[in-house]
Amino acid sequence: MLTHLFPFLDPVHIASDLARRLHALADDCGRLELERTVSPILLLRAPLLANWVPAITPEGVQLIGHASGHPVHGDRIVMTTPLWFADPDGSWVRTLSRFYRLGPPPNPDDIRRILTRVMTAGDGNDDGSEDEA
Repeated sequence: MLTHLFPFLDPVHIASDLARRLHALADDCGRLELERTVSPILLLRAPLLANWVPAITPEGVQLIGHASGHPVHGDRIVMTTPLWFADPDGSWVRTLSRFYRLGPPPNPDDIRRILTRVMTAGDGNDDGSEDEA
């Protein structure tokens, strides 16, 4: 029944790399619990997400923004996988897939323009449906 309302809950949609991503997320969770910081080297390798806006989806809170240096999507507008952790100072987030460095959010006047671009740009979702490096 739930899968009719939320198709992503159906086990047939489990990505082949989900276990790997969950293990990496759990490892990062353990490090964050102990250290409360993220390695500067790790953040240097993380894609930058600029002009981002939060979106509440059936999967959770996700960010839509312009990624630079993304290992799968390169430099373009993306929707992240669901967020798990966010830096209280606003410099990074950890999604199911990876860390992102956060650039500035857009000016309120630009939000409508960005959302319109996302809706017409096709699927930039970082949902693991493409092979990730």
